[in-house]
Amino acid sequence: MTRNSENRRSQDDRSTATRQKLIEAAIASLVAKGYARTTAVEICAQAGVTRGALFHHFENLAALLVAALEDTYKRLFLPFANQKQDTALDEWIAIVWQKMSQPEFKAVIEIWLAARNNPDLAPTLQPVIDRYVEIFAPDKSNRLRQLLGEKQSVLAFYRMAIEVLIGLALGRATTPKGKALAHEKIVLKQLMTLAKQQT
Repeated sequence: MTRNSENRRSQDDRSTATRQKLIEAAIASLVAKGYARTTAVEICAQAGVTRGALFHHFENLAALLVAALEDTYKRLFLPFANQKQDTALDEWIAIVWQKMSQPEFKAVIEIWLAARNNPDLAPTLQPVIDRYVEIFAPDKSNRLRQLLGEKQSVLAFYRMAIEVLIGLALGRATTPKGKALAHEKIVLKQLMTLAKQQT
């Protein structure tokens, strides 16, 4: 390997590391401060880089939010998307909650809400948001259709369960340091019991 190629590789490594720092700082800011207070200045301060570095790697803040969503999707939900096909409904709910209860999921919720409330952001963010939809929406996921079948009561229960889990995740995200809420275990147990009753 020549000195020039070594230098290029070193520069590429530093560039990749800086990009990842910015993504992690964006997620941390969304979790700690919410979307409204997640600014370029805040992210750069957390990442320990200049604003010039941010805009070298990302065209704008929306592009960084897309990268943050993609990063969270790959770490939390891509392995989940590859779970075995014969998962029972109660097991599915348990797996979903294990992912949604992670602190990073608050960042996902914050970005979802930002895309809904800010028409300028929506076109940029929607393609990666759709990747989440493809996992959790029965009308988008062949796997879910196989799991749930066509019975309307089962489909309605599933939608209710997902909405409850998102609510629990949001509730946990609003507590100091994201601590588990006292009623979480009770709600989850009730959901599991109901899931086992679906046929």
